[in-house]
Amino acid sequence: MALFETVLIMLAMVLLSNVLNRFIPTIAIPLIQVGLGMLLAIFTSIEFFEMSSEFFMLLFLAPLLFNDGVNVDKKALWEERKAITVLSIGLVFVTVGILGSVIHSILPSMPWAGSFALAAALAPTDAVAVSALAEKVKIPSKMMHTLEGESLINDASGLVSFQFAVAALLTGTFSIFKASSSFVLISLGGVLVGIVLTLVTMQVIRWLRKLGIENTISFILLELLMPFGIFLVAEHLEVNGILAVVSAGLVYSKSYQRVNPEVAQLHLISKNTWSVFTFSLNGLVFVLLGIQLPSVIQVIWESNVINNSRLIFYVLLITAILLGTRCLCFWIFKNFEPKTEQTKKEQVVQSALYTMSGVRGTITLVSALSLPILITGNQPFVEREILICLAGGVILTTLLLANFAMPLFAEKKEKDQKQGNSEQEMLILKSVIKHLEEEITPETQGDILRVVHMYNDRLMGLSQDQDYRDENLRLRELILKWQLLDTLKQLKDRKINLQVAFRHMRRLNKLLYRLTRNKYYRNNMFYARLIRQKLQFNVLKPLTYKEKKEQRLYLKNSNLAFVSKKLKELDTDEFSKELITVYLTRYAVRDTTGKKYQTNHTDEWLEYAIQLEREEIQQAFEVGDLNRNEVKIYRENLLAMESTIQFIN
Repeated sequence: MALFETVLIMLAMVLLSNVLNRFIPTIAIPLIQVGLGMLLAIFTSIEFFEMSSEFFMLLFLAPLLFNDGVNVDKKALWEERKAITVLSIGLVFVTVGILGSVIHSILPSMPWAGSFALAAALAPTDAVAVSALAEKVKIPSKMMHTLEGESLINDASGLVSFQFAVAALLTGTFSIFKASSSFVLISLGGVLVGIVLTLVTMQVIRWLRKLGIENTISFILLELLMPFGIFLVAEHLEVNGILAVVSAGLVYSKSYQRVNPEVAQLHLISKNTWSVFTFSLNGLVFVLLGIQLPSVIQVIWESNVINNSRLIFYVLLITAILLGTRCLCFWIFKNFEPKTEQTKKEQVVQSALYTMSGVRGTITLVSALSLPILITGNQPFVEREILICLAGGVILTTLLLANFAMPLFAEKKEKDQKQGNSEQEMLILKSVIKHLEEEITPETQGDILRVVHMYNDRLMGLSQDQDYRDENLRLRELILKWQLLDTLKQLKDRKINLQVAFRHMRRLNKLLYRLTRNKYYRNNMFYARLIRQKLQFNVLKPLTYKEKKEQRLYLKNSNLAFVSKKLKELDTDEFSKELITVYLTRYAVRDTTGKKYQTNHTDEWLEYAIQLEREEIQQAFEVGDLNRNEVKIYRENLLAMESTIQFIN
């Protein structure tokens, strides 16, 4: 029960991090999540809990890397194969060699195997951190493809190096020939296991479909279980589980290349399911990292094994060597760009971006935490806590550096860039509304007006013009005042009782104050002064429940009719015609007798409106008013709207 509560709290922190990011956009979400995790560890009873590297990879890395393999651009991955191979294998091994030697030189008492173990834990970049930080700035697509490919593969090479270093730490022996041959066999074995198991799974799905079994939910569940099963089988066969799930994702994406309704529906549900799943796992990774860091740092900080200022210096030195080695690699290979394509300045900027993107994350910390307590001859590994603390310090330093340095070399990513062409979308919505209004008859008026109201709400939500917003606020205030005037008139004409009028006017007064923040409306007695000014000797007679209900309905209909009348009389020079139409539609929900229009077929008219919108989008695309990416976004939105039609009536 305690574990379940801890997971729920961590998920709540993931949600809170996204809310906080809206108020502090300069800090990347992963860093906020790490901070929230640290606060949980410091100020709550949530305690650090041990997690083996194998369990962490199974629970987090397997599904995340599988999903990355499914969604990665395969063509771009192949085009950047040279850069990816150099970074994910060559750079990892070079980093292990250089950094291991440096760690041993600054900590002479450290066994060589222990130094290389920490270097291997620090060598791979964190795939989750890279993708999360990329949401903050605009990274060129070619660079992003290279970083994605690197992060997919370098976990495997780093972890294999780490395992060999730990084995040497435990046994006291190491063979470079044996390690090299084992690395090749383990890697190829992992790729082969992933491919074979994925092909078998795809064949099982095809076989079930041939039998007439088309259960999308079951197929999605099978898809979610795939990375866990493949990873476990690969580890049982003693091959690389990380490469197994990556290759599985790459192969499984081929199953979505067929074009038929069943595959399309499965792909749509799969995409939405995985987006929620990976969002949660990504957040949990960084919250968990934050929870672990305080206890890791506290142990060494409070001990006398090493001076704290020297510890900070070592963290900065190791970080500098890590990023310096990475920067040198990109400088030597000229960012893997053709010679004629970059100026000197562009090369420097791109090298800096590549360097800052070398963030270390939870895989580094979990690897460090799995270092053995006892080594050769059952001797205690006294430097273990120092290594873990160094790993935690490097993770924090690279995260902070990437968060604040990357925006210096790349443009900030606009938050609303996925919203598409707002002006063109507003034109499309207005055209749909016009077509709908042409279809209005006495029988269809209620349904069509309800759909038009939905589209008008979308129109108002799209408007980014401050003048339009101010105009909207002024009209809303005017409408509330009209309702007040009509209520006073009905009270003066003795159509309603003072009890009914008082309650209704108090509500309108609160709405006016919330809208305008005018102190005149803040005084709850202002409507009482209005009543005293307008009315004389009005007798307050008690009403029955039925009479109150009838008078409230009468007042509501009277307000609606009065507001509609005043809206029609408005000067279009003062308020835009579109805005007046929005509110006319909103208040035209009853016929002349005060009875609500029938709305039994709203879903059918909404389907018709969506089809009209789809045709308008296609027409705008054909004449060049929308690009292919904008059309894709709009169509996805329409599909999402269609999936909610069943809840309309």
